[in-house]
Amino acid sequence: MAPMSAVPGFLPSTHGLHFANRFPPGPTVRLGPLDTRWLGGLGDAANGLCGGMAWYVRERFEAGLPIPPDREPPANGSPLFQALVRRQVQSLEWMRTPLGFWLMGAQGLGGAAHRTRVTECPKIAATIESGHLAMVGLVRHQGLNPFRLTESHQVLAYASDTQTDATTLRIYDPNHPDSDDITIVADATGIHQSTQETLYGFFRL
Repeated sequence: MAPMSAVPGFLPSTHGLHFANRFPPGPTVRLGPLDTRWLGGLGDAANGLCGGMAWYVRERFEAGLPIPPDREPPANGSPLFQALVRRQVQSLEWMRTPLGFWLMGAQGLGGAAHRTRVTECPKIAATIESGHLAMVGLVRHQGLNPFRLTESHQVLAYASDTQTDATTLRIYDPNHPDSDDITIVADATGIHQSTQETLYGFFRL
């Protein structure tokens, strides 16, 4: 049994972005005159910028910088929007992140849950114990279809509590701004998020 550990001083309501991961349709990146959304919807802001938001929050917190006070998502093309897009690209880790989501979704319910409890929970706990926020991928799809990867999600874990048969993580979830009580739990019955959203497994990014 490991004790509760948390990143000192971090709270989503204080250090997280104060707007939700809900952006109107629009290109995140343009290649000259080419709108990348023409390529099967690739790069549509409406698919979310959760990775960029989580990365931005972690970066600002660890640098001791304040978070912008904005309560509405920034306009497409604005400086804050562009900053989130840049970090969204960084969060993809040269496509290793999408591959990680795809591989875990392809493992099936049992495989994803087992890997979460046995391999990923200790990794996330170790990151938090070292005093760092952990980027975590929430797997919300199953199967081999790569077009379902947008169903999955990125968050930040800032506290971990491992008991004999369960691990509970406290998270900053870009979909739920200013919420300090959101948790994800891995136990013998499965993987659960306190907001009741579908969750098959999670892994450290």
